[in-house]
Amino acid sequence: MEPALRIENLTTGYGQLRIVRGLSLTCASGELTVLLGRNGAGKTTTLAAVAGLLPIMGGVVSLDGTPQTGSVVERIRSGLGLVQDGKRIFRSRTVEENLRLGGFIVRRQRGAISDGLERAYSRFPVLKEKRKQSAGALSGGQQQMLAIAQALMPQPRVLMLDEPSAGLAPSIVEQVFDEMKELTKQGLCVLLVEQLVDYSLAVADNVAVLDRGHITINREVASLGSWDQLRESYLGADLEE
Repeated sequence: MEPALRIENLTTGYGQLRIVRGLSLTCASGELTVLLGRNGAGKTTTLAAVAGLLPIMGGVVSLDGTPQTGSVVERIRSGLGLVQDGKRIFRSRTVEENLRLGGFIVRRQRGAISDGLERAYSRFPVLKEKRKQSAGALSGGQQQMLAIAQALMPQPRVLMLDEPSAGLAPSIVEQVFDEMKELTKQGLCVLLVEQLVDYSLAVADNVAVLDRGHITINREVASLGSWDQLRESYLGADLEE
C-alpha cells in the first residue's frame, strides 16, 4: 500500500542555498514518524518544502501516491496539514474565529465547519470554554492546542507538526503528545519535528535523524538500541534531552 506521505530525494533551501539534499522518508496512515536533528539540520526547512512554503529544487513529495506540485492551498485540499512552530494563530481573533479560518477550504461543504468545531471542542474542551475569547489571551499551552485544532479543521490525512512542545509546561507537553498518538489511532499519518527526544520516541513508530541536510538514520523505533547510542552515533553527545 502506498504511504500517506512519501518524500523522495528532496532538495530544498533558500535562494541558491541548498539546506536539505536528497532527503527520503515515508509516513503511513496510522503511524507517527519523528524527524530529529540538531538546530540548523534542516528539519523546519523540510516541513516548509513539503507544505509548499519553499520550492522543491529536486525530488518528489507525494500524498497517497499523488505528486504535489501546487500551492499551499492546493496541498491542504489534497489532505496535508501543518502546525508551524511558534504557535502561529490569529491572536486578535477569537478562538472560534481561528477555527473557522482553519476550515476555510471546506467552508462550502455542508456541515463541515460545524462538524469541525464539534471535533475541536471535543478534543480540547478548554477551547470550547474560551471560544469567544481572543486567542492572544490564551495561555501558551492553550494556543498550541488551538494551532493543532485549527490545522485539523479540514480533516487532513497527513499532519506535520514543528516542535509543538516548545515553551510548554510538562503537563501540557504530555497532553499534546498523547493527542498526537490518539490522532494516529484515528488513522492519520503524523510527521513530527521535535527536540524532546525521549517524549518523541515514546510515541513514535518510526524515527529519522537529519544531520546537515542528510538523513543519517531512518528506521522503526522498536529496532533502535539505547537512546545513549542514538545520541552519540547520530546526534552528538552534547545534545540536550
